[in-house]
Amino acid sequence: MISSRACPIPTPKRNSQNNANRGRNGQAGQCPRLAATIHNEINSWSTQVNVPVRYGLILGVVAALISFVTVAMGPQMSVMAIVFPLVATVVTIVIVFLGLKETAAEATWVGQLVNSVILGAVAAAIVFVVSWLTLGVVFPHYLAESAAAAEHALANAGLAPEMIEQQVQNLEESTAIGQAFAGAVGTVVTSVIAGAIIGIFKRESRV
Repeated sequence: MISSRACPIPTPKRNSQNNANRGRNGQAGQCPRLAATIHNEINSWSTQVNVPVRYGLILGVVAALISFVTVAMGPQMSVMAIVFPLVATVVTIVIVFLGLKETAAEATWVGQLVNSVILGAVAAAIVFVVSWLTLGVVFPHYLAESAAAAEHALANAGLAPEMIEQQVQNLEESTAIGQAFAGAVGTVVTSVIAGAIIGIFKRESRV
């Protein structure tokens, strides 16, 4: 006669306990994978943000330096003052291109547009502060001297007195904070336009 103790029959209670253990083990195995996925997503997002911020800092410093040098040379250097907007635009486009080139592998066109906005905003903040300090603190008489130099140049060009008066009045009404704000807005606008165009060619599906 075979004893029932030699071959114990599993009870439903043990089966349910085993299933519960397997379920807990499966969930425990999923947790590290989920954590790794979240970690990778955070790192990817951090990289996407850090790149435009870094290039925004570079653009802001370079643009502010060019602006400072232009003002330091004085309003008599009319050629530098005329060339400054073109130089600033070219520098902005080049730096935006370099920044979006780094983020192109993981960014769509919309993502590249957002990156250009971040880049331009960071640069604009630096441009605003440095321009305001340059015109308002370091060279507080620059705008008045620019108005006088412009009046002399327009008179030599043979413009009508009414036109000269209007141009000079516009320059005399300029303020340090107004010029700084205009420079900041120009930086953002140029960055966004450049980013919108560059993003067509430098984005995830085109790399």
